[in-house]
Amino acid sequence: MYYPRKLKRDFRITGFIPAIICISIGALIWIFIGQREGVYSVSGFFILYAAFSLWIFIRTRNQSYLAASVWQLFFGLWLATRFSYPLIPGIKSELLALLFFLFIASTIWLFYLVFTRRAKWKGREVFELASMSIETQSDGFTERPHPAGKTVYSGSELKGFAEFLRKNLVAMPYFEVNQIVFVPVKMEDEFGYIFSPEKFKQNRSWIAFDFIGNVTVNISKKDYIGYKEELSFDQLCENLGKLFIEFMNYYRKGEAERILYKLNELGLGLTY
Repeated sequence: MYYPRKLKRDFRITGFIPAIICISIGALIWIFIGQREGVYSVSGFFILYAAFSLWIFIRTRNQSYLAASVWQLFFGLWLATRFSYPLIPGIKSELLALLFFLFIASTIWLFYLVFTRRAKWKGREVFELASMSIETQSDGFTERPHPAGKTVYSGSELKGFAEFLRKNLVAMPYFEVNQIVFVPVKMEDEFGYIFSPEKFKQNRSWIAFDFIGNVTVNISKKDYIGYKEELSFDQLCENLGKLFIEFMNYYRKGEAERILYKLNELGLGLTY
C-alpha cells in the first residue's frame, strides 16, 4: 500500500563514508606503493571494521550488526590470505576454500537481514506514521514536553518493551531513575547515537514512559522542520504518543511483531 510521504528526502551518505575512505586509501596505496600493500590495507580495514560492527551489536543487540561483523571479518581474512606470500600449497588452498565458503554464507545471511528490513533504523517510519491524518496547520513549535496520555504496564514490561525497540532499531532507550526515554533514530543518524549516546539525546525528539504509566512526548525543532509542510505541532505530539502507546499495547499482548509490520508496511527504502 502506498502512503503519501510527509518527510523531506534525506540525501546524506553517512553510512557509505567508511567504505569510500577504505577504497580510496587502498587505491592510493596500490598506485604509489604496490598491489599487495593496497590489498592488505583494505583487508586490515575490513577486519578492524568487523570489531566496530561487533561493538555496535553489543550496544543494540541487533542481529544485522553481528552478521555484518562476521561478513567483514571473513572477507578481510579471505582477501589477506588470497594475496599472501605462498604458504604450504595444500594448507593455503584449503584455508582459502574455507574462508570463501564462510564469506559467501555470511553474505547470504547479511543480505537476508537487509532485505527483510532487520538492518534498517526505523526512525523515519515512526515520524511518517505520527504525521498521518494531520492536516497542514501552523499552531507554533514549542520546546516544552507534551503530555500524551496514560496507559498500563508493569516495570518489567516497560523494560522488555525497551529491549524490543532497541533490538529492532525502532528507538533507542535511555534508562533513567523514574522513566525510560525512547529516541527514534533515523538512517544516517545512527553514528551520532553510537559514538555519543548521551549527547545524541540532546535536542532530539523523544517519548518518555514513566513507571506509573504516564507518557510524555517532545518533538525537536530539527525533526519538526524535517516535514515538507508545517503540520499541527500539538496534534503531531499527540499522535506520536498514541503511536508508542499502541506499540506498548501490542507488546503487552504478545503481538510485538505487529509493530514491525506496521512500520515496514510504509514501504520506505532499505537505506532511506
